[in-house]
Amino acid sequence: MNNPANKRKVLAYFAIIFFLTLIILFFIWEFRYIKKIIADNENNIETIVSSEIAAYIQDLQFITENASNLFTNVTTDKIGSFKAIAQKDDRILNIGLLDGSGNIINSYNGMDLRIPRSALQKTVQGVPYIYAVKNGEHASGLAVVTGINGGVNENARYLVLLFNANDFVNEFILKYNTDQIKAAIIDRGGLPLAWPFEQADYGAFLTDREIFKTQDARYAIHRIDLENTSMSVYFFSKQSNFAAYRIITIMFLLFTLYFLIYQFIVELLNANNMQSYFENIDFNIFNHLKEGIIIANKFSKIVFANNIVYEIFAEKEIIFNKTRLKEIIGPTDNDGTKLTLKTANNLIDIISSPIVKNGKLLGALVVVSPSHEKDKLGGKALEKIIEYSQDGIIFVDKDGKIINFNLMASYYLGNVKNDININQANSELADLIENSIGTNSPARGVLSYGETICELIPLYDDNSFYAGTVVFLKGGSNQ
Repeated sequence: MNNPANKRKVLAYFAIIFFLTLIILFFIWEFRYIKKIIADNENNIETIVSSEIAAYIQDLQFITENASNLFTNVTTDKIGSFKAIAQKDDRILNIGLLDGSGNIINSYNGMDLRIPRSALQKTVQGVPYIYAVKNGEHASGLAVVTGINGGVNENARYLVLLFNANDFVNEFILKYNTDQIKAAIIDRGGLPLAWPFEQADYGAFLTDREIFKTQDARYAIHRIDLENTSMSVYFFSKQSNFAAYRIITIMFLLFTLYFLIYQFIVELLNANNMQSYFENIDFNIFNHLKEGIIIANKFSKIVFANNIVYEIFAEKEIIFNKTRLKEIIGPTDNDGTKLTLKTANNLIDIISSPIVKNGKLLGALVVVSPSHEKDKLGGKALEKIIEYSQDGIIFVDKDGKIINFNLMASYYLGNVKNDININQANSELADLIENSIGTNSPARGVLSYGETICELIPLYDDNSFYAGTVVFLKGGSNQ
């Protein structure tokens, strides 16, 4: 944390995390608030719809109960009683008197009244029971049945009033058929009284499902059963992708927040960066190496280069944390492979290797050194010269071991092999070599066997230490 750049980075992470946390909290609060408003609105609509239907049902039950009282008091003139009841409300389409088995005893206008046995059984509690009357695939009206004499089984008598519900249904669909929420009234036997969608969609509707799909939208279903009726109210709430998108957005922001918190902790602890990797190393030590050293961060920007790099790439400008690695050495794979780069003056070898800590890539270490291709080429040329020379040539290192020789040397000396001591090949030549050490000019000598002429050239390294001797062998006739 002593690096000002790291301090600024930590503060930047902290500020971003703070504001991102506020944004996430706002999104969550807004999502819950809007969701609560939508839920309250749907509950209010359901309450209003249920209250309106309950009022309508109670009205029909009240008319039926009054009619049953009127009919009970008049036992002689049934037709007259039917007419009196029908005149009380223009919604009444038919009136029927049934026995305990549901058979029609008398009816007002001769229409067939088919009463389900379950409807008769429901009236035992003394409350008029309402059910939908089927007409093809629809409900043509509502029938209200109530007991009139308190009898049971075969002795029971029931009064049935059939009401026209078209006005109520049309008004209901008009009021509660919005884009976001719709309401339907359906008999428990699957007979629709009020259906807000296209009639073709009803074939795909299943009363026990929680989701209903049309060609245009998807709806969540909530059902409320109506007391003392065979019907239920179904509420269809349109589902949109808004909530899903909002949740995805929140999850994305949370993931981003977790990532930033991790980065914040990493920077706060000064881990996983170039400074932490070399925290116990003095970078000046690299200036004492003969090779060029370049260190780049994970963004391929140079953070260190020793003096040799500046000498090799003198024509290029290197600015720490700004100059990219490829601007100096070209593109590299950071996989430890070696490549050769041609500069204005010579060839250089480049080796790049990734720097990894705790499984995380921190940057790259690049080693730059002069290429030895020319030296290798020169060595190959000398090998060919030695091989085809008419003189015998042999090279003996500082330890007296034979390093290289040609065919003519074998001819003059006989027992010559690489890595054997020169004493084993020829002790007289070994003495000549030993005597020539320390001289700066070629020395000459003659081997007694075959009168072979020897020219000895001592070799010295850059520090003037003896490195070996090159010996040229010639026959006595060439003297």
